Amino acid sequence: MDRIMIFLLSFYFGAGAFFSFLVAPELFKQLEKQVAGGIVDDLFPIYFGIGVGAVGASLLMSITSKMRKFLIALLLVNFLIVLALEFYVVPSAHELKAVDYSAFRKMHLISMIMNTLSLFFTFGAIVHLIARPKNAAKT
Repeated sequence: MDRIMIFLLSFYFGAGAFFSFLVAPELFKQLEKQVAGGIVDDLFPIYFGIGVGAVGASLLMSITSKMRKFLIALLLVNFLIVLALEFYVVPSAHELKAVDYSAFRKMHLISMIMNTLSLFFTFGAIVHLIARPKNAAKT
């Protein structure tokens, strides 16, 4: 079960880091702001959908496998973050972009902070799964 969770979380972490820190900034450097924004708007639901799936599945596996409470708590908080990003923050930011750019910028900052936290928690869960003793299921 650990290997599946490590794979899922690593896939989300790798995709998130690649998209957030390489692809998105480069799009805005190379393309017009509206074109880059349109591409990013199309990719966000896919990216955060992957997060919801990977973190959600890992959370379910950790609960059913009776893993450490620390890991379950870490994944639960992370799952709530990616759910909020997918279903509230990103759609709200998208709607605000056309009507109130100042409010959009604030929502964008919130989404960047939440995304960074999610990636941080995902990395922490990966490290926890790799470093934990194999016979330590529950504490």
